[in-house]
Amino acid sequence: MPEGSLHRELKAAARRWLWERGYAAVAEEVVIPSLGVVDVAAAGVWKRANPREPSFDPREHVDRHHVVFVECKASRADYLHDLGRQMHFAFALQERAARLTRSRRHRRWRHACAALGKFDTCLVRPFANLHYVLTPPKLLQARELPRRWGWLVSDGASVRVVRRAAWQDVAEVGAIEGAIARALTRRVMAAPSVERPCPAEVAEPAVPRWLAVRVAGAECPTAAEASCGEPRGFCSS
Repeated sequence: MPEGSLHRELKAAARRWLWERGYAAVAEEVVIPSLGVVDVAAAGVWKRANPREPSFDPREHVDRHHVVFVECKASRADYLHDLGRQMHFAFALQERAARLTRSRRHRRWRHACAALGKFDTCLVRPFANLHYVLTPPKLLQARELPRRWGWLVSDGASVRVVRRAAWQDVAEVGAIEGAIARALTRRVMAAPSVERPCPAEVAEPAVPRWLAVRVAGAECPTAAEASCGEPRGFCSS
């Protein structure tokens, strides 16, 4: 299904919003192994430009190096479609849990699978510390949001935080930084490049005949010659 213009605008708004908050690396369409494609991912340290802005939990976590995922949803159907794809992952975990319920060592799987819902596949094995959903205004309600996910709303001019995301501990952010770097590299390589001609292919400017004669004779052009662009004897006037 081709990407719509609104979805592209939402990704651009998310990328700009993250960059303005001090993240050093921001990329679109980041491929995460075993998770899929994240619309926008960023890594860095949040810049406290506005202490009252409820973007993140007001704790020491945001002063550390961390990763943020933003999923952009242009329509309600897109949001529900993403829910359907993630439910397949939930069912797979439930089937695995059913095979392990006989062991007391794996009782936690039953509770984990029962709690899975919207977008929770990103939290089963967390790759990011903060997760956000970015939508147009009035697309969702706060009660419909996934667990631990924050909600951003873009009106085309700015991005507003409706609900901040809950912090999620991640053991290693290096893998996500590598995925962001690969996404940025793909974007640079896919962009049309401007080929510069070789020095041998650059044509030398033509030298006027009168100037070549003057240079050979080491004579300077007169004022009349300079005004008409040709020396005396070559001027048309």
